[in-house]
Amino acid sequence: MRGTHWGAFALLVVAGASRWIVTEAHPEAEPTLSSLAVGCGWAALVSLMLLRRGPSKVSLRSSWVGVLSGAMIFAGPAVGALLRAQLDGSALTMALALTPVAAGIAAAALGVGNLDGAAGRIWPGLAAIGGLLLVVVEPNLGNARADVALLLAPVMTGVGAAVFCVRGGATTWRATSALLGGTLVFGVALTVESLAAGTRPTVSLLAIACDGLLALLSVYALQRVGATRWSAQFTLLPLLIVLEGLALAHQPLTLRWVVGIALLLLASAYLLLPSSDDVEGVRGVVPR
Repeated sequence: MRGTHWGAFALLVVAGASRWIVTEAHPEAEPTLSSLAVGCGWAALVSLMLLRRGPSKVSLRSSWVGVLSGAMIFAGPAVGALLRAQLDGSALTMALALTPVAAGIAAAALGVGNLDGAAGRIWPGLAAIGGLLLVVVEPNLGNARADVALLLAPVMTGVGAAVFCVRGGATTWRATSALLGGTLVFGVALTVESLAAGTRPTVSLLAIACDGLLALLSVYALQRVGATRWSAQFTLLPLLIVLEGLALAHQPLTLRWVVGIALLLLASAYLLLPSSDDVEGVRGVVPR
C-alpha cells in the first residue's frame, strides 16, 4: 500500500490521542450528542464537496448501505451516550480493543476473509486488554445497561467497518454516505433526548470542530487502509495517550508500565501488518 494512503489514518490517531489535552484545557470540547450530530453533518458536507473531483454515479441501495455502516461505525464508540448508560472510560477502551475480532467475523459472514483470520485477531485484543489493565484504573462493571453498551460497542463498530468496506458502494460516495449515517443516528438520538427532557440542546463550536474533524478522518482512513488496520486505532490511541500522560506528568517508568506499554505496542503492530483477509485489500477498492 502506498504511503499516502496512511496519511488520514496517521492524522486520525494523532488527533484522537490529542483530544484529551484539548478537553483538559477546554471542558466544553467534550463530545456530546449535539456536537457529534453537527460535526458529522459538516464533515458530510465537506465530503460531498470533494465528490465533484470524481464520478458521482451510485445506486440507491449502495447509498443506504453506506448510511447504515456509518451509523454503526459512529454509534459504536458513543453507544453509552445513545443508551444513556454511564460507562467507565477504561471499560469502554478495553471493549473497543475487540473491534478487530468483530470486523473479521463480519467480513467472513459477508464472504470476504475467513473465520480463522478473525480468530487470529483475538489475541491482539486480549493483549491490549491485558496491557490496559496494567496502565489504567481497573474498570467498574456490574450495571446491566452499561454491560450491554460495552458489548455493543465493539460489535457495532467492527460490523459497521466491515460493511463499509465490503458493501459500501462506489468509492467516491462511501465516505459521504457513512458521514450522513452518523449525522442521522446522532440527530435522531438528540431529538429524542431533547423532547424527553423538554430542553434545547447546547452546542460548542470547539466540540463540533473536533468531532467533525475526527469523523472525516475516520471514514477516509477506513476507506484507504481497510477494516482490520483501521481498527488498530483502538489500541494505538490508548497507547499514545498513556505515553503522553507519562511525558506530561514526568512519571518514572516501572516494570508494570513497561509491560503494559509493550503489550499495547505488540497488539497495534500485529493489526497494522498486511493481511490476506483484510477487508479492503481483498475487495481491491484501493489501488496498491
